[in-house]
Amino acid sequence: MKRRHNPYLWSIPLALLLVVILVPYVWIVLASLKERADLLTVPPRWLFDVSFENYRQILSEKSFDTYLLNSLIIGCSSTALCVTVGTLAAYAFSRFKVPAGNHIFFYILATRLGPPVAYALPMYLVFFKLGLLNLQVGVILAHATFNLVLVVWMMKSFFDDVPREIEEAAYLDGCSPFQVFRMISLPLTYPGLVTVAIFVLIFSWNELLFALILSAGEMRTLTVMIPSLVLHTGTLWGQVAAASVLQSLPVLVFTFFIQKHLVRGLTFGAVKG
Repeated sequence: MKRRHNPYLWSIPLALLLVVILVPYVWIVLASLKERADLLTVPPRWLFDVSFENYRQILSEKSFDTYLLNSLIIGCSSTALCVTVGTLAAYAFSRFKVPAGNHIFFYILATRLGPPVAYALPMYLVFFKLGLLNLQVGVILAHATFNLVLVVWMMKSFFDDVPREIEEAAYLDGCSPFQVFRMISLPLTYPGLVTVAIFVLIFSWNELLFALILSAGEMRTLTVMIPSLVLHTGTLWGQVAAASVLQSLPVLVFTFFIQKHLVRGLTFGAVKG
């Protein structure tokens, strides 16, 4: 006889995991709605007068719209660049005999083995020589440099799951290699492509190190605006919490609407007939 698994058995660890994930975010949301006196009270005060002063100061006095626009431009541009170049490279590794392809593929992956801070100084000097400091293009290229590895690695696995027989049939019908890629292989890996684009966008949106060292003033992103709230007179914790909530909202809304594609991409190729 088959054993019947209790479906409620998995609800306990899932509930604990949900609590661990949500508690920090709920704490930040509550902190953003507190006045400074309520925020610094020990022990923490759970009943307090809700105040939107932190949001008002962030939106009206801290040039939030400028930083938001920079984050959108840098995030979307680096994602488009990574997905375009990385998808073509992944298809080449998957379908063609590239000279020393395994070694080149390993070298590409090796760029993510070291910590990003190890590349900070060399990249700063290179961009300084090229005149790309304090420009959005510099941050876009820096983000694309590190996120490109993720695109090549993931998309290659997606292209490997596409049956070669379908492409061979298209070649027999007179299609060129690029037509096969554009009309056959790429549409079949669309869920994976969307998933990769989501990950790249999130990584670029949340990246701090290179956005901090390669840009200044009004060219900086939202992630760099938050450390600027740490002053010599003290940290504006309420504004830090409000800025963190506002920064997370676009990603939360974006992920909510495309979660169906995300699940399909993560399970793409998991079940084969």
